[in-house]
Amino acid sequence: MKKFVLIPVLTLLVLWSCKLNEINDNPNIPGAVPLETLMPPVSTAMANAYAGRVYRYSNIFTNHMEGVSNQELQTDRYNVDEGFVGRIWSDLYGKAMINLRVIIEQSTTEQSPHYRGVAKILMAHCLGTMTSMFGDVPYTEALNVNEFPNPAYDAQEEIYATIQQLLQEGIEDIDAAESVRSPGSDDLLYFGDRAQWKKAAYVLRARYHMHLTKRNPGAADAALSYLSMGFTNSGDDLKYKPLGISADMNGIYAFFADSPNMKIDPDFEELVNELNDPRTGSLFSVIPFTGGQKKPGPYFSSQGSHVPFISYVEQLFLLAECHVRLGNTGQAQSFLQDAIRESCELIGQGSISQEDINAYVDVQGVLTGNLEGDLERVITQKYIALFTQLEPWTDFRRTGYPELVPNDPGVSGINPNGEIPRRLIYPQDERLFNSSVPMPIPNMQQRFWWDE
Repeated sequence: MKKFVLIPVLTLLVLWSCKLNEINDNPNIPGAVPLETLMPPVSTAMANAYAGRVYRYSNIFTNHMEGVSNQELQTDRYNVDEGFVGRIWSDLYGKAMINLRVIIEQSTTEQSPHYRGVAKILMAHCLGTMTSMFGDVPYTEALNVNEFPNPAYDAQEEIYATIQQLLQEGIEDIDAAESVRSPGSDDLLYFGDRAQWKKAAYVLRARYHMHLTKRNPGAADAALSYLSMGFTNSGDDLKYKPLGISADMNGIYAFFADSPNMKIDPDFEELVNELNDPRTGSLFSVIPFTGGQKKPGPYFSSQGSHVPFISYVEQLFLLAECHVRLGNTGQAQSFLQDAIRESCELIGQGSISQEDINAYVDVQGVLTGNLEGDLERVITQKYIALFTQLEPWTDFRRTGYPELVPNDPGVSGINPNGEIPRRLIYPQDERLFNSSVPMPIPNMQQRFWWDE
């Protein structure tokens, strides 16, 4: 963890050109950085991670994308470089979570629970991302290099309990009647709308309960109790919207503009074609000068395309899955159809006719009451709708759907059986500089707690 525990002020100086004379003179915290200065780099760091290496690793593993050259080709062969993995840690620990820790501590001193609530919700999101990719990760002793130069790894079971605690406390803080300071324009996700933050927190609580379906038979009931307080439409989505300029653009756009080392996996294209999916023409676009290779379509990969953190479409799929697991077939089908329709309208950006959407829903939105068959249908449709996101990899590992064919060759020293990876390896800097890293380093087929 040493390399990733950066000084927050330095991060802000680099990312946001914060001048020394702009630092508030806070009598309680001498030299403290203003809360409104700490917030923006958190959102950008998270978006950079999610539209960067999180997207590239997870979508290669789920056969959405195929690596064709350089590091992405090695990833396609499940030969992940431990040095490249470190970028996820540097974005989330070294830029996002370190500043979130400062916000949580400083907002407590400054009696500003609204800031603390937002920070706790985002901290939970970062933790959920890290643990669903790596398993056990540092948290309790992380982000404090002076006291804990070799932070211990928290067990994944404890991490999920921490996530739920952070989300609940975040909701309570946002509800506080008084707050000396509250997020506003510095909140690049909801611009200070506390009601929206509460909705997002409830949907996140449901998501992280459903991660544990292998471990907790009551996961669906727990998730449903929160989803009723979640989003009401896609306008509620928790997402980062870049400015669409060179200094602030969508990471997927930037990747393909610079080094198109990936293309749409033929397995994914074959799936949507076999289903006669009306989104096909919108899901993909041709990469120039590559002989017809394809990349994610304009909805996902334009310069100003948003980066989703959690969405109304995901909520609808969570509702459908919960009701499938509880035997409520009619309700499950209704939510599945709503999810498909919403996804078609968003991804198609008005280009898909209602007739085509209806025809697709009439076939792919029908459930039969068979648990496994219905679960496969819901998760397969979610797999298509949440293209470019992390959740389909999580869903595959916890449900087995959709059925995916491992890449060949996929056998490597860190992926001994050649199957689709169950986790990422820990980064090189953790192995070299944190004596608390689990040893021997788990390979990518060693399942962590919720995947056992």
